[in-house]
Amino acid sequence: MPAQPDQGPVIREAGPDEDLELFAAIRLAASPRDWPGPPRREPGRLMLLCDDVACALAGRSGLADSVTVQVYVEPASRGAGIGQALWERLVDHARTLGRPSLFSTVDAESPEGVAFAQHRGLVEVGREVEARRRIGDEPMPAPLPGIDVVTIAERPDLLEAVWLAIGADGYADIPSPSELAMTLQDWLDEEAAVPEGSFVAFEGDRIVGYAGMLEDEHGLTTVARSHRGRGLATYLKRRQLAWASSAGVAELVSYTQGINDPMQRVNEKLGYEIAPPWLKMKGPIPR
Repeated sequence: MPAQPDQGPVIREAGPDEDLELFAAIRLAASPRDWPGPPRREPGRLMLLCDDVACALAGRSGLADSVTVQVYVEPASRGAGIGQALWERLVDHARTLGRPSLFSTVDAESPEGVAFAQHRGLVEVGREVEARRRIGDEPMPAPLPGIDVVTIAERPDLLEAVWLAIGADGYADIPSPSELAMTLQDWLDEEAAVPEGSFVAFEGDRIVGYAGMLEDEHGLTTVARSHRGRGLATYLKRRQLAWASSAGVAELVSYTQGINDPMQRVNEKLGYEIAPPWLKMKGPIPR
């Protein structure tokens, strides 16, 4: 019987939830500092698996002009063309999403990952600082005069009000390589995933501050433009640390843009340890 020709990497779309767990395991093996949980299903998002040693995804980015593309190949399987095969599938999908650019987040400590992106036309456009904080016996901070605080768990109706009052402004003020694509619906779908750890600050009847909590990760922390520089962001994060201590959370992580000096100073003041950055890389979709 003649030898069968090599068909190349076997790529398939992620299907049942077990595939998402496999995706997470492959991603962590390929990029140990990456998010350990399974990816979310989102409209327009393509998730691929290859021979149980590689995975990739493409979907609309948080940048209004970009499609996020991520390729992960376990170290022992690199150099065999798997990454390129996945990349080609992602680019084909990206062309259907109506945006001109590709966007990827790459670990600065992965020279292979950086080279892979550069060889495909992506260039660094920014850096994201990762800050981690081990949680111990965290005290509740003393109240701020004139400021009342409630959680989203206590008042779920406040999430939309926060967006209208200060959330949209908070996103507009985030330094970014291009316009952010966050909408009210995105906010309602993504923010305050842990409502007990998401805090809203009032001065009288006015919303003046917000600190959101995702799964073991800070969401947006923002303060009304009129109230910045008064220690409110630090106070809200102290409230989150006290909540994390009482909830048995072992560690929190915060991500900020590399040029967002005010929030980095808040994190450093609160004892967060700065990790190597994540590179934000962007380039045109090949035609």
